Amino acid sequence: MELTKICAKYFHCSNLYEVFGIDKNADRRSLKKAYFKRSLRYHPGFVSERSQTDHEASEKFKTLFKTYSILSDYERKWVYDTTRCVWLDEELLRHDFDWVGHWRLTFKKANDQAIISFLNKYRGSQEETADIKQLFRLYKGNVPKIMNIVLCSTPEDENRIQDIVQFIISAYNPYPVKHTEEKKSVKRNALSEENPKNKRHREL
Repeated sequence: MELTKICAKYFHCSNLYEVFGIDKNADRRSLKKAYFKRSLRYHPGFVSERSQTDHEASEKFKTLFKTYSILSDYERKWVYDTTRCVWLDEELLRHDFDWVGHWRLTFKKANDQAIISFLNKYRGSQEETADIKQLFRLYKGNVPKIMNIVLCSTPEDENRIQDIVQFIISAYNPYPVKHTEEKKSVKRNALSEENPKNKRHREL
């Protein structure tokens, strides 16, 4: 199955950039950081904290690695940007490929203790709120998509994350035009009710 179709299956989007919650112009540092956060959610060492099955988490972890391998390589990224074709390294197609081992080569300082420390600091932080706000804008307020991709989204975190989303909704209006039209409609209705002709018509 093509990588874009696998992304659509597991992350509900076929755009490789949206899988990481970034735009096309994101720099390499932002890409790597986004990959770290997304992949950490499905890391085999922390699957027990997740709601999905071991197999599903494993497939998502592999898919994220493949996606990162495309976007972090200048030539493969250029091919994807210009043709939307995915050019994977043949090594990634092997059944015995060491996904976790290569992940640790990418994040050499990310041992178990460092990961736990990062998660503890990330939960409830301004960085987490900023990430959720970015996802809110990217997915146009689609909460299920946000919950599917955001880090630290265990059942225990669900209420907390939904509170953050509600705060973002109250502080940031993504559909100003729609609300403006609703206000105009209300105003027109009010003027119509004040029209003497309408009033006489109701009295008859």
